[in-house]
Amino acid sequence: MYDFKFADIGEGIHEGKILKWYFKVGDKVKEGETLVVVETDKVNAELPSPVDGIVKKLGGKEGDLIEVGDTIVIIDDGSTEEVKEEPKVEPLAEGENAPSVIGALEVTSEVMASSDESNTVKEVESKKVLATPVARKLAKDLGVDIQNVNGSGEHGRVMKEDIYQATEQKQTPKVERTKVSVSVQGDVEYVPITKLRKAIVNSMTKAKDIIPHSTIMDEIVIDKLVDLRNRVKEQAAAENIKLTYMAFIIKAVVLALKEYPFFNASYDEVKEQMVYKKFYNIGMAVDTKDGLIVPNIKDADQKSILELAREIRDVADRTIERKVQLHELQNTTFSITNFGASDLISGTPIINHPEVAILGVGKISQRAMVIDGEIKAAYVLPLSLSIDHRVIDGADAGRFLTKIKSLLKEPMMLLLN
Repeated sequence: MYDFKFADIGEGIHEGKILKWYFKVGDKVKEGETLVVVETDKVNAELPSPVDGIVKKLGGKEGDLIEVGDTIVIIDDGSTEEVKEEPKVEPLAEGENAPSVIGALEVTSEVMASSDESNTVKEVESKKVLATPVARKLAKDLGVDIQNVNGSGEHGRVMKEDIYQATEQKQTPKVERTKVSVSVQGDVEYVPITKLRKAIVNSMTKAKDIIPHSTIMDEIVIDKLVDLRNRVKEQAAAENIKLTYMAFIIKAVVLALKEYPFFNASYDEVKEQMVYKKFYNIGMAVDTKDGLIVPNIKDADQKSILELAREIRDVADRTIERKVQLHELQNTTFSITNFGASDLISGTPIINHPEVAILGVGKISQRAMVIDGEIKAAYVLPLSLSIDHRVIDGADAGRFLTKIKSLLKEPMMLLLN
């Protein structure tokens, strides 16, 4: 028998909801065939069968929640080893010990002698921390008592980031952020937020708590870029490519990152060092019906503008449909958010931790501008750059943004690189 369990796939994903089963008990399944679709707070993951065999037991019904380590399905693969059922945990009687299960409470009754030598019974509770093996090992390696770490994951699960923060805060007293409940009067409706929105809440809170943001803004005349795109977009369409300005912007960003590599980096708070990345995975914020998701274009430095345009459309469409793969959300090195897609002129983007900067792109509009001493109608692109002011100074941000502006102002330079 093969006991197929829900694995720890990283990225803070520790539970999922069964969306759809493709097999039922008694069905034959082949290795690699999709068994089930599981919804997580980041992706809808299609889980393939690891072996050939016959489905003997399903780990849950459609709509059920499963956690890392839970059995998804038991498959009879012809092996002789039997899978033993885990005993059900019955409700505890007072004073009875709880089993040692992750997330459970161990309850003991201890007889304590008081100062007047009379015996009293006190309930002593010790918490069994909810955490993945990876987080536990990290805590051990860094000398952090995981019992004293407040988990930021769902149900209080301790994440790797919590361990790093606990290490940094050994020297600094932790100031707890007060959670505010909402008191209301009158007619209201309570609507639980989605798993994706919970992930966004945690991500944005962490980014603003950890990173001291600073944002600079500017705008550029992009008449030459508009003209270039208009001249080649029909040829691109003939190859089934929708050529958007984002492809040019990503190309410009990559070239600027190569000149200023400390923007394509992360700050390691524990070791107090910069981590410079030699690869360029450019994230782009995609608006979905459930909330914002940031997939990335892998190895963007190795792609032409047309290749970027094709991949941007493909990744965006799959993200909107919640079919984007987990690896496409991982290892982003620099992100771009497009305010113009929402018909907005500009905004102050929030950095996607642990990145150190993010570029905001506003709506392109035609306005009256003074060019060479004359008032002319020109196409103007607003840009905003948020930086982690711990490791990037304003002057560096200005130079980085100026490089991007110069490349978009003279787009032929993008084609020559």
